[in-house]
This record gives sequence, structure tokens and C-alpha cells, in this order.
Amino acid sequence: MLNGSVVSKGIGIGIAKVISSKGNEVMSNEEYIAAISDMKPGAVLVASRLTPYLVGLLKDYSIAGLVCENGGMASHSALVAKSMGIPAVYDVVRATEEIADGDTVIVDGSNGYVYERPDPEIVASYSAKRKKYLADLEELKGYRNLKTVMADGTEASVLCNASDILSVMHAIDEGGEGIGLFRTENLLSGEGRIPDEEEQTRVYSRIVSAMKGKEVTVRTLDIGGDKSLPFLDLEKEDNPFLGYRGVRYSLGHRDIFTTQLRAILRASAGGNLSIMIPMVTCIEEMRNIKSLIHEIKSDLRDEGFDFNDDIKVGATIETPSAAIMADKLAGECDFFSIGTNDLIQYVMSADRGNSRVAYLQSVTQPSILRLMKHIFDSAKTAGIEVSVCGEAASDPEVIPILAGFGCRKFSVNPLSVSEVRRTLSEWSVEDARKLSSDILKIPVDQEIRDHIHKIYKERKL
Repeated sequence: MLNGSVVSKGIGIGIAKVISSKGNEVMSNEEYIAAISDMKPGAVLVASRLTPYLVGLLKDYSIAGLVCENGGMASHSALVAKSMGIPAVYDVVRATEEIADGDTVIVDGSNGYVYERPDPEIVASYSAKRKKYLADLEELKGYRNLKTVMADGTEASVLCNASDILSVMHAIDEGGEGIGLFRTENLLSGEGRIPDEEEQTRVYSRIVSAMKGKEVTVRTLDIGGDKSLPFLDLEKEDNPFLGYRGVRYSLGHRDIFTTQLRAILRASAGGNLSIMIPMVTCIEEMRNIKSLIHEIKSDLRDEGFDFNDDIKVGATIETPSAAIMADKLAGECDFFSIGTNDLIQYVMSADRGNSRVAYLQSVTQPSILRLMKHIFDSAKTAGIEVSVCGEAASDPEVIPILAGFGCRKFSVNPLSVSEVRRTLSEWSVEDARKLSSDILKIPVDQEIRDHIHKIYKERKL
């Protein structure tokens, strides 16, 4: 048995297809496509390193599971696997050496285990577990189209993260109450160029129309780190996660940014649309953006275009500086959205794609929980809403802690909507507040997890 990081829940059983690249490099798109061209439906793909784009190509192959040697549980590659519902385990050391083409492999995405060449008894055991897991998924369907209500009747919302019109439709099918995060990187990279204003306006308008009045929050271009658009010819950086990314790139490329903002504003005339700014680090950035939006509104008004003059503009809180300054930053924003994946990365100084520091990439690190409590308190004082759009928003053990802090908006992968809704229905605000208050007194990550497990065990007795 091999161990790794939990990435995407579920159990997959299939025949291994192993691909590996030289050294620590990522295969080129062409090499990868050639390598998986003969992969059979129901296979388990075992790879050394995958980009988000390469994982996305698997949608045409109906694989049973995914095992990767590198990447990290919070890497963008891992998030794509989760969004596709593929049982996946990452950070599996020497997987491409320990597993051979043709081996039977079990992928336990719920516990982070990978069984290579398992005994018949283990296969039988996991076949039964898989049947039980699928039955639980069937039970969750009963929550798909319910309102999100906590045990004491307090209302909440489960929104969805999306990156294209297909994932928006998936969000609707799964009962999402809005789009809490629409990533625009796919839209802007789909054809190897930046779409013009008319093209972008049509896409945003189509999303707003599809949601029929439900809220849609569009995040402006967020490239950099492990997300790049080759045709933009970004300068190679020694430390891209701390470099020219997110809003920094947008403010440095006013032509691209202005085109996107004009398109979002024009689409806002048709529904409930908001603008989210990624990678905010200081108040000056938000003031510069609001000034630019004011200028664009004036231009659109002169040109005869309709738009929502009261459109909300908020910030993704994912840098330590934004979190620390949340009490002041709240005065410049209409809402906050906490991006827990990057916030953890930056606060813990632990690259989200580096398996060697995966143990630090935990939302229950005391420093992370204390910062999030500060963010929620700051937003409450300023009278603005806060959503959580990172992986923590779909973690059943973390959801009640967030609810105790005051979170009433959770933006998750469409496949997680029903589970989040069920979890919230099991907790009252009073119980969630007590849990979160008790958790803040505990100084060690594992002790916090142990306390949560104890509480869950007691509640089920």
C-alpha cells in the first residue's frame, strides 16, 4: 500500500496506465496526449506530475482514478481533478516506479491510500466500500434542490465555483444557489488570445441569464504562480507565487483589464453580477481599481451602454497583508471572499504544489483560523458579507467552524453542494459558535483535528 494526500473523495478500482516524465519536468501537451491515447475506459492513471490543463484533458477518458507523485492537495491540478469527480490521491512517492502498466490498482480518495496489486480480499472489501460510498451519494441527492438552512432555521447559501459555461450549467443541475466564483482564466485562454469586449460581454451575459437572478461573482484575470497563459509571454520569475500575478498583472496591463471590466459592467445590466479582485495586498490597489471602474462607467454612460451603477466590487482575501488589514480594507470593499488555498500557502510559507510541505497546508492551523476569525469580525463591523471559496468551504469538519465565525456563504465545487448543505443542516448557530470558540483555544493543528473528531463522534452517539 502507498500513502498520499487526499485530493478527491471516492473509490476507484481499475487497471493502471502509467506515464512518467524525465526528471521533475511536466510532459508537453503533445507527449501527454500521445501517452494516454491508448488508455481504456475505467483505467487508473498513474503520473509523476500534471498541470491543470493536462488533468482537464481526462474528461474524455472516463478514468476510474488518478494517482500523482507530485502536486499537493491544494494545487490547481488537484482542484481540477476534484471538480471532475475523479477519485484522486496526490503526493504518492515513487508511484510510477512501484506501479506498472496492467497492475490492478485501488485508489482510496477519501483516506489517501493507493493499493497496488491488491489481494482479492482487499478488492472485495473496497468493492463493498465503493458500493456504500455510491449509496451515500444517492442519499445526498435529496439535498440537491433544498434551501440551505441550519438546524435552528438560520438561512445560509451554498454557491458554486465555475470556470466556463458548462460548469455553470453543472452548478445549476447540482442545486447551487449562485456562482460565488467565476474564474475567467479559461475564458481568456480558450483560443490562445484575449477575447475582445464583445466576446467577453456575450459570455458574461450568458452566465447571468442562465442563473436567472441568482448572484454571479466574476473574478478578474488571475494568472501567475502555477497558472500561466503562454501567448501572453510572461517573464519567467524565480518565485512566481510572490511575483507579477493577479491584480498586479491587471493594473500593469490596463488595456486587458479595461476590456474585461467594460465587458463585466455591460453584462451587469442583465442580472445580479459582482466583481471580485484577486491577490489584493493593500488598500491602494482597491482604490486604484475603483477609480478605474468609475472612469469606465463614465465612458460607458457616454457611449449609451446600460450597466448596474451599483455593482458590487469586492476582494479575495488570500494574502497575509489583506487578512491583517481586513478591518481597514473592509471600508474599501462591498464584500470579501476568503481564498483559503492561497491564504494557507502564504501564511504558512508552504507552496501549495509542494508535497514536502503538504503537512503545513491545513486550514486548521491555529494561525489560519485566527486570521479568518479576524476577517469575519472585520467584515461584520463594516457591514459587508463574507464568503469562503477555498477547499475549506467543502470540508465537513471545517464547515461548522466557519459557520461559528459567521460564515453564511460557501462557494464550492458543484459536486460538493449537497454535502455542504447536509452538513450545515446538522449544526445550529449556537453549537457552531461553541465549537469555533473552543477551537481557537487550541494551539496545535492535530489537536484541533482530534477535538473535531471527538465532537463528531459524540454527536453521532
